[in-house]
Amino acid sequence: MSLKVMKFGGTSVATTERLQKVADRIIKAKEAGDQVIVVVSAMGKTTDSLVSMARKVSDRPSKREMDVLLSTGEQVTIALLSMVLIERGCPAVSYTGWQAGIKTEAVHQYARIGSIDTSLLRPELKKGNVVVVAGFQGVTEDGEITTLGRGGSDTSAVALAAAFGAETCEIYTDVTGVFTTDPRYVTRARKLKEISYDEMLELAYLGAGVLNPRAVEYAKNSRIKLVVRSSFSEEKGTVIKEEVSMENPRSVRGLAFEKNVTKVTLLGLPNNVATVSHVFDALADKSVNVDIIVQNVLDEEQTSLSFTIDHELLDDTLDVLHARKKELGFQNLIFESELAKVSIVGSGMASNPGVAAQMFHALARKNIKVKMISTSEIKVSTIIDEEKLLEALNTLHEVFRLAEEESISL
Repeated sequence: MSLKVMKFGGTSVATTERLQKVADRIIKAKEAGDQVIVVVSAMGKTTDSLVSMARKVSDRPSKREMDVLLSTGEQVTIALLSMVLIERGCPAVSYTGWQAGIKTEAVHQYARIGSIDTSLLRPELKKGNVVVVAGFQGVTEDGEITTLGRGGSDTSAVALAAAFGAETCEIYTDVTGVFTTDPRYVTRARKLKEISYDEMLELAYLGAGVLNPRAVEYAKNSRIKLVVRSSFSEEKGTVIKEEVSMENPRSVRGLAFEKNVTKVTLLGLPNNVATVSHVFDALADKSVNVDIIVQNVLDEEQTSLSFTIDHELLDDTLDVLHARKKELGFQNLIFESELAKVSIVGSGMASNPGVAAQMFHALARKNIKVKMISTSEIKVSTIIDEEKLLEALNTLHEVFRLAEEESISL
């Protein structure tokens, strides 16, 4: 008897009719003799609706209370899905994140999972019950409810798969797999049959919304094979694993992007060895995640520092920087919003010089101004005006021939 972990996203469980379809897949797995843990998200746009209600009563809601509020969405799903399974003769029991023993760090809204107490769920699995767990949530050592951030149910599922020793974690969503880029933006986007952990991790961190990057991290570290597939068809999905054997490996295998990017610049900072660490220590104290960083040394006395953040973190960023302006020593602060980040990703880039130049030539031909650049061995990211995003994606997808099929060595 093997253990199967199945995760269903919000669109997959959006209605009671769709819950019946989800139940079909679960019952099929159970009848095959597997023990089954199911992880679910909130139904449809429930989370967005809860966030909207919170914004109506507070411009800047308490992060603790937001976690208490948002965690209720998944609780609705686990109860209803368990009811559907029981009604159809499949024994099931629902567990919230904290009931399932998912312990997290003491950070609200963006908590990381620290440990999972498997002893709480094992008795139910031994009884033959399907265990339905609320994704996206956990509890601190002090009993505080926490959430894991957008897409956190993916992380819950992979963490449970790792804790219970499952070989594979199936992620069911509204798309048929991982594409070369978002097909809603590029009509010629192509589904990938396979992709490596490293490539998927870069794509996820750079904005590809099909998987949460923390989930990919867990899978890579625990060597859990991920399968991303549609809840609405039997079509094969995309397998994410350690290595992908390609007969003709491409330098670039996918494009990722993020909207709602804001660039913050501190001018007139003192040019000393501790300046940068002091700035980012201050931001880290407020759990502000910083992305691309560029430092420009003006002279022996002064330097400037630019970095990008998600626009939603702008208020927190401005608050902490203004509050510590005297300590940090900068003379002026400016920011620019309505930006986007566009990235090319591929493990073949490390052995193929000239890929970055090809990207920048393509953007220049379309008169798309590059405002910041960040690179690694397998990616190049650029910050551009958000209004140029669609044109940039379609241009790069064509330049790197991503619509063409690849040959996989069997």
